[in-house]
Amino acid sequence: MAEEPSIQRRLAAILAADIAGYSRLMHEDEPATVRDLKAHQSVILPLIGGHGGRIIDTAGDGIMAEFPSVIGATECAVEMQTVMAERNQRVPESRRMRFRIGINLGDVIHDETRIYGDGINIAARLEALAPPGGVLVSNTVHDQVRGKLPFTFEDVGERQVKNIEQPVRMYQLHIPGASSKAVATLVRHAALTDRRRWIVGGLAAFLVLFVAGGAWWMGSPFLPSHLADRTEAPRLSIVVLPFSNLSGDPSQDYFADGITEDLTSDLSRIAGSFVISRNTAFTLKGKAVDVRQIGRDLGVRYVLEGSVRRMGGTVRVNAQLIDAGTGAHLWVEQMDVDQSTLALQDNFGIANRLARMLSVELVNAEGRRAPRTDPDAVDLTMRGWYVLNGGPNKEDVQRSVGLFEDALRIDPENSQARVGLAQALTTVYRNRWDPEPAKVLARAEEAATRAIAAAPNYAHAHYVKAEVLGLSNRFDAALAAYDRAIALDPNHAAAYVGRARNLNVIGRAAEALAPVEKAIRLSPRDPELYVWYFVLCHANTHLARDPQAIEWCLKSLATGKTFYFAYVDLASAYAWRGQNAEAAAAVAELLKLRPGFTVQTLVQEGSGTSDNPAFRKEFQRIVEGARKAGLPESN
Repeated sequence: MAEEPSIQRRLAAILAADIAGYSRLMHEDEPATVRDLKAHQSVILPLIGGHGGRIIDTAGDGIMAEFPSVIGATECAVEMQTVMAERNQRVPESRRMRFRIGINLGDVIHDETRIYGDGINIAARLEALAPPGGVLVSNTVHDQVRGKLPFTFEDVGERQVKNIEQPVRMYQLHIPGASSKAVATLVRHAALTDRRRWIVGGLAAFLVLFVAGGAWWMGSPFLPSHLADRTEAPRLSIVVLPFSNLSGDPSQDYFADGITEDLTSDLSRIAGSFVISRNTAFTLKGKAVDVRQIGRDLGVRYVLEGSVRRMGGTVRVNAQLIDAGTGAHLWVEQMDVDQSTLALQDNFGIANRLARMLSVELVNAEGRRAPRTDPDAVDLTMRGWYVLNGGPNKEDVQRSVGLFEDALRIDPENSQARVGLAQALTTVYRNRWDPEPAKVLARAEEAATRAIAAAPNYAHAHYVKAEVLGLSNRFDAALAAYDRAIALDPNHAAAYVGRARNLNVIGRAAEALAPVEKAIRLSPRDPELYVWYFVLCHANTHLARDPQAIEWCLKSLATGKTFYFAYVDLASAYAWRGQNAEAAAAVAELLKLRPGFTVQTLVQEGSGTSDNPAFRKEFQRIVEGARKAGLPESN
């Protein structure tokens, strides 16, 4: 069992928003108000992730979000108000929904599951005082963003707010002389400069993505005839059919619909994806469909269908990815969620987990397709990821390096190819597959750094950079980079594992267990589970919890994928428990993977890992265990 999560403090920008007059709207027409709110949220909520934030709560008409950057929070607030102003132009005055937004930069208390404190309370008080359609910020926000954004602020004085001891000075955000359309252009330009082409948000009736310099259009009877003659569906093109509610209770339809909408939005953010909008998809709700006909009608390669069933205290979600050309089932996932842990916003968590798994499956499906005779950078990048995702063997990893390099020769600005190259090179480095490891790690760092420069909010780029920093023994910088990746994508399971590895090498092995366990909950069938299980094994070995170490190392090896050090830990743990035959067998398997590996090799490789005293003491116990197990002392 993991230890209880520790309570910590950090500085964060908190955005609080709610809808002015929401009670009146509900009183006048409750069904229409709920419907309109969900429609607005489907567009507004993705903006938060697009600016690097994460949603804390969406109870009722309210939104609470946390941002690692106060600039990101302010830009997000302006874009939210701009988008809502444009959407409100399409509805009668009496039915318009106007957000009030408050932003505060302050200290928050956090544990593994939630955050709280005065930093949040002040943001909520600012929101309550903000005018409809307006943004009110605290002096801490104003001081940080003044002169850095194309907006002006009006000092509205100090105000004593409930439950806060000191008065709070407040500023109302203004953009004098700018029309709604001009404001939208300003904000979106800033956001796209940050996100570049790798973060694509929102839902549209028909989504058009420009990839590698070419436009991919959806071939469909819904399009004008001069556009409908394209026979090849776009790469990574998909429609999410409305999830079925199998609970036998029509009142639960909202939950299935929410997962459908959120999953559609999340998939739209996959670089290079082409996702049919929810408006079109929901015309198929409750109808028997032929997926191959749907594929032809909508011009997509893939169809995702699923269902939701509440069973006692559990919500079961099933999803199936289908090849629209053949009708073949490519991937099936079943997810059981404890109903007692579900909050109103948890359909986002379920959808995000599905989207992360699907992003891998879609790229793998594209990579398995017969290669084109004239592959472009996108084809080569997807094939590179497919090969890299396939396993840790030397030939595949080196092949993926070549594919990513070919993609970058065609398109040097391809951040996904650059991140793939960095990740493949870190795998080469970890496994000692190159005689010049320092050069390999330097190439990986350069690739990750350039990817972040091109796409600062690309969470996986920060994750790979963190991996490189950790392998370079820059542990504090690595932890900060992992935290940045998690802030941009709170469901980035691998970042939690990476953070755990770094905690282990700075003598904090006890803290390394909970993040890995969280990663396994987020992605219980991840291709990297063999590594994650090993990290749990290694942390337990450092903590001298030999039975637990053996259990997790055996789980790692049972996946069929092998990291040689699992046998080091296994041999050591068996030896300390006096299970000599098992220890000797583990050494034999280790020597098959690393011929000539000795105690001296282990000491040499471990001595460069970390100079932390606690780590070194724990590592020395592993060395002694390997010696007891019969690992040769030297060549």
